[in-house]
Amino acid sequence: MAPCTRAQHKHTRADDDEEEKTCRLCLGGEEDGPLVQPCACRGTATWAHSHCLDHWRRTSPRQDAAYRCGQCMDEYRDALSLELLSARLQAERTRLLMAQCLFTTAPQVPPTLDTLARELMAQGKYGEAEPLFREALKVRRGTLGNRHPNTLKSMNNLATLLYAKKDLAAAEPLLYEALYVHLETLGNRHPTTLTSITNLGSLLKAKGNLVAAEQLLRRALKVKRETLSDRHPSTLTSIHSLGRLLKASGRLRAAEPLLREVLKVRRETLGSRHPHTLASVNHLGSLLKDKGDLVAAEPLLREALEVRRKTLGSRHPATLVSINSLRSFLEAKGKLQAAESLYREAQARRTLRGRQPSTLRCAMKTRARTVPR
Repeated sequence: MAPCTRAQHKHTRADDDEEEKTCRLCLGGEEDGPLVQPCACRGTATWAHSHCLDHWRRTSPRQDAAYRCGQCMDEYRDALSLELLSARLQAERTRLLMAQCLFTTAPQVPPTLDTLARELMAQGKYGEAEPLFREALKVRRGTLGNRHPNTLKSMNNLATLLYAKKDLAAAEPLLYEALYVHLETLGNRHPTTLTSITNLGSLLKAKGNLVAAEQLLRRALKVKRETLSDRHPSTLTSIHSLGRLLKASGRLRAAEPLLREVLKVRRETLGSRHPHTLASVNHLGSLLKDKGDLVAAEPLLREALEVRRKTLGSRHPATLVSINSLRSFLEAKGKLQAAESLYREAQARRTLRGRQPSTLRCAMKTRARTVPR
């Protein structure tokens, strides 16, 4: 990230309003160009000129400067992230190919491959992320074996993507395989095993097997609360998953305190712009709508949509979820014309998403030569 101190990062929102806006890199003001808020940093680190930040990201020696802020760790989730990571991946492929030719080394996973695949998934480009995740898993199965931690991470990465694509049939065997090995090698209270249990519980919920899903989610949550604390990110994921399951089964009163608990901690620890926070905002808003509390639901649903538009873009799957959530709310409120407008927007965005060209043509040029057949 652009250089900033922890003291700068910890300023409050009130400080942001009182201080004159300046670029955290060149210290210039709006007279030198429009200032943007690229990440979750606050205080004097809030603002930057786009051209200053782009230059920093292109020239910084930090490996993660290409795609995220090094202070708050918020990801930029933009086209430049994909451009820089794709170029780095292509260079790594070339070096590895030369090593294989000169020294007959075994195939390896380029260091940037997983990072680029995760970035593509975070930006909603599932079709471009999938071949990269599959490549990583294939190479690691062949070189490390099926029980190596890195192979299991690749299984989980691919399963998470397939779950996001709603390809549950393809995700399920990967999650079962990873959970079986984690239970056998790490035990049933290890954080990694608990994450596998939570992931499988979420998949079973999506398949409609709510009874089995609830058993797994409650089991994982109980141990996480005991071993990781209530505010640990993994614990929050389990609380959120259980809350969503209870909502799906119609137990709204039981679900509400769980969703509120997660949202409160995520706002405090991740900020209001983080994708996980926005997911909590949207789910709580939807629950309140289902309860009939339309007054409390509306600002949450509008917040989730507004910030997702700004941070993820209008065509991101999460943004489309928010569009549909607000549309459903407006229908419940009787505002049919506004609801129809959002419905048409969602349909148009889905059409446009299907027409986007690949951003990975350059990075994939040498893939066929580096992946074992």
